[in-house]
Amino acid sequence: MAAELPHYNNTPQPDFCGLSPAQMHALLYQPLSPTSVVQLRTAVSNDVLDHLPFLRLTEAFLHLLAREQPLRLTPLGALPRKYLRELYAHGFILEDGLETGLFTLSREIDSLAITTLHQTTRLAGLARLVRGQLLLTKKGQQLRNPARRPALWSLVVHTFTSRFVWASHDGYPAPAVGQTGWAYSVYLLARFGQQSRPASFYADHYQRAFPFVLAEFTDPAYRSPQAQFTFCYEVRTFERSLNWLGLVEVAYPPTRVNQPDQLVLASSLLAQLVEVQQGPA
Repeated sequence: MAAELPHYNNTPQPDFCGLSPAQMHALLYQPLSPTSVVQLRTAVSNDVLDHLPFLRLTEAFLHLLAREQPLRLTPLGALPRKYLRELYAHGFILEDGLETGLFTLSREIDSLAITTLHQTTRLAGLARLVRGQLLLTKKGQQLRNPARRPALWSLVVHTFTSRFVWASHDGYPAPAVGQTGWAYSVYLLARFGQQSRPASFYADHYQRAFPFVLAEFTDPAYRSPQAQFTFCYEVRTFERSLNWLGLVEVAYPPTRVNQPDQLVLASSLLAQLVEVQQGPA
């Protein structure tokens, strides 16, 4: 029996889409490490980095902090309105509610992207709060150097995926869905993303690898557990993360009515940003 365990751990499994349990373990607990089948490329050109929305937004924020030094926050610890509008006006990440006029950008919480930006910049050690003022750190100043853009990109990805809590922007009951195993979603995109597919295709593969996720969706009055999970996975993985990182392109059918029917395609930049070791077909 003991001899069978190493064999199982290194045998590709259908439920893991051709990855072995050992490879899946690394994707879960050491994503982007040398043991992972998904790794960031170290040499990324400026032409590619110029097309990464959340990186560009981070760079704009660091520029703003360096210019204002220090930047005084509101009494509630948020970015003042004039800075919100300056950051949003760059157009790096556009949000439906703001674009359609459903609401205006009056408070930081009106923009999920800018709220995330503020949190990740501090979590990454690029800025620090001192007596109600936001200051650029030495690290932040160093990584503003255009020659350090790949290092800034790597820091942004690691902070966004491992320290920022994706579930903080929604009311779903399953905090781990999407963020746990996010690198597996990247693996799936590299494998299947050359063809446009519905988001449910990736949600089904994710659920097959992590079947326990449905148990966290327990309110049948809202919609079925399967539908709750699929919509949660779609929102966290494709609407508010991998698209911001430039790894996926998302389109909506013209009659979308609050349903998990996004059409997902791997970004043309994905192969230039990450190296993915494919499992057996």
